[in-house]
Amino acid sequence: MTTTIASTITTTTSTTSRTSTTSTTTRTTSTTSPTTRTTSTTSTTSTTTTTRTTSTTSTTTRTTSTTLTTSTTTTTRTTATTTRTTSKTSTTPSTTTTTYIPSRWLNTSSMNSPRYTHTTTVLSNGKVLIVGGYSYSVSMFSAELYDSSTGLFTTTGNMNTLRYYHTASMLNNGEVLVAGGYDSDGYSYTAERYNSSTGIWTMTGNMNAARYAHTASVLANGKVLVVGGYNELGHYLTSTELYDPSTGIWTYTGNLNTGRYAQTASILTNGKVLVSGGYNSVGYVNSAELYDPSTGVWTKVGNMTIARYLHTASLLTNGKVLVAGGYTFVGCLNSAELYDPSTGLWTRTGEMNTARQVHTASILANGNVIVAGGSNSVGILNSAELYNSLTGLWTMGGNMTIARYFHAASVLTNGRILATGGLGVSGDLNSAELCV
Repeated sequence: MTTTIASTITTTTSTTSRTSTTSTTTRTTSTTSPTTRTTSTTSTTSTTTTTRTTSTTSTTTRTTSTTLTTSTTTTTRTTATTTRTTSKTSTTPSTTTTTYIPSRWLNTSSMNSPRYTHTTTVLSNGKVLIVGGYSYSVSMFSAELYDSSTGLFTTTGNMNTLRYYHTASMLNNGEVLVAGGYDSDGYSYTAERYNSSTGIWTMTGNMNAARYAHTASVLANGKVLVVGGYNELGHYLTSTELYDPSTGIWTYTGNLNTGRYAQTASILTNGKVLVSGGYNSVGYVNSAELYDPSTGVWTKVGNMTIARYLHTASLLTNGKVLVAGGYTFVGCLNSAELYDPSTGLWTRTGEMNTARQVHTASILANGNVIVAGGSNSVGILNSAELYNSLTGLWTMGGNMTIARYFHAASVLTNGRILATGGLGVSGDLNSAELCV
């Protein structure tokens, strides 16, 4: 193995919440979004029977922080988030529901085991499955569940194989497929499935190629596409393969045009898969390509404006993909860019306040993105910042309670964000916190 790079990439989707109450006499509309700017507009129109008042308040907050990573440069970046709430209030009794923007971090209970480079998956029952990872220089096979209703972590069945830098994918039947990574024997071909109703792991078919620091995407047809990665021969893989949950068998599909690992993969609204960036024998990669599930063919699209790996990628509500942070030839990045599927081109958007790599990016209910933690040349970061997809600007958010990188983040069904584990100033972390 000529190079070892640790990467954790987390993508999370969120949903938008809107509350409205109607009335025959009075109507009030208020919109709040994270911004350092506050604007209010009031217009009043009166007739003999009706009065209408409209006020709009926009508030934006921006937070950024930077952290550095280890040997083989790692970079990760996150995006900002905006939340909008509209409510109509009448003179008659009404019920109002509040939509909040996660902005401050609070400790929750700790995991049973410290871990980093693990995976987290939100199950159909709302619990979060935390799997594998690395702890005190040992790869792990343990798994645990986080229950947001109690705030507690409980152990569940152990995997059959130790692994870290693996992938975890939620199948259509509710089971979780874990594939590849690094185990006690080296780079892994193996895959297994977790049954949330029994808490038991069952081995399934092996991949055709051992790989770690790859990506996995669940396609519209229910199959899982695994892409690239790194293997025991020191190869940056061009191979990709499909897992069929109905048969448990892996089959090769089209090869990438460029081998890579520690890249990102995003499923677009048209069902195609966008792979961007990464690292290979030439260095940091700026190329991107699209996989068409109907043909099994990869097609090159426009290059990113900057080569990067250990970045994050988030699918926005407008169908564009936001890539943020990461690491490149000059070090950690604070830059961000957008991929437009209608043109196949990348354009720069607002820069983060803090350069970061090996961070997390989570999509909020209002369509904005929050990036948290990571590292840069200054050290390990506890800062977080929000990307407003309407303005293209980043604003600082509340700091995490603990600086961390190589952690994982999940958007819970209640809209809160759960951050788990990672590496901190004191070493391997078992702590967890919520952005509320």
